[in-house]
Amino acid sequence: MGKQGHLSDDREVVKACLDGDQRAQRLLFERYSGRMLGICYRYCCNREDASDAMQQGFIKVFRLLHKFNFKSRLETWMTRIMINTAIDQFKKGLKFELYEDAQKVSSLGQEDHDFIEFDEETEVKESDILEVIAELPDGYRVVFNLYAIDGASHREIAAHLGISEGTSKSQLARARKLLQKLLKERGIIG
Repeated sequence: MGKQGHLSDDREVVKACLDGDQRAQRLLFERYSGRMLGICYRYCCNREDASDAMQQGFIKVFRLLHKFNFKSRLETWMTRIMINTAIDQFKKGLKFELYEDAQKVSSLGQEDHDFIEFDEETEVKESDILEVIAELPDGYRVVFNLYAIDGASHREIAAHLGISEGTSKSQLARARKLLQKLLKERGIIG
């Protein structure tokens, strides 16, 4: 790329992208595509869907880059775009049976922390847990990822997915229960 040396930080890359520098656009994509694919994969049913969501997400990133103001990290801003794009793709496909009738959902206790007991001697790999999360039923997985990994509130999840807060809480509780069961079955936790 010849001039790549001057594109060492995100601020320089963004400026070059906004100036129409295709090499900078390629650099931005190469710098973040691996992480963004991983984020999309958490919400999509398979790698192909995740790749499609990531591509659509990058189109949005480049289209909206002029609005990025460096009040947050570029990666954080891009992550939000990728999550929204993956969820939108997921909802559009209607490939999942998400949620029960909101009338049936009772108020569930909030076990927000430490829902899985880890032995101090047990070495748990993040990749093992993420692999099991990916196997959760679609509705459970989406709510679990939004709440437990991305820090969204039940109110935000409900608004984003078009469901009630009670349904979001129910899906999270069920996801946690199934996740704990799967982790135990695989010997990842005791």
